[in-house]
Amino acid sequence: MPATPSLSAAASPVWFNCLGRGQVKPADYILTCADAGSVLDHLVWTRWTAQQAVATGVHELNNAIPNRAEGKFIDYPAVVTLWRSEPVPGHPGEPYFTRITVRYTGPRPPAYTSNGQLVQHPAEWTQSLGLTGA
Repeated sequence: MPATPSLSAAASPVWFNCLGRGQVKPADYILTCADAGSVLDHLVWTRWTAQQAVATGVHELNNAIPNRAEGKFIDYPAVVTLWRSEPVPGHPGEPYFTRITVRYTGPRPPAYTSNGQLVQHPAEWTQSLGLTGA
């Protein structure tokens, strides 16, 4: 079971990180917990309500050239939207965001996997969020 958010954060939905800790308005967020090769960074939040949270920032992706260990991180400016808040199972007064949409506002990554589908040069992607990160 994920860690319970603090009382001060309980009124607002949280976004669970890789360690299962609820966060409100994090400055960065690791999307790929296994290798940290996909990170949302420099997040500046313009909205955080019960229905939706919106931030601008960059999606840092490891290009894996020649491999993940030696790859270079490329920044793609983006708008991040968290949505569809639902109660944490067993904790009805503690909502969390269950969906994320990332919309690129400049250069796009060459490809990205969204919901198991490979998308070439995506303008945006959406996926479900779990209780332990994306």
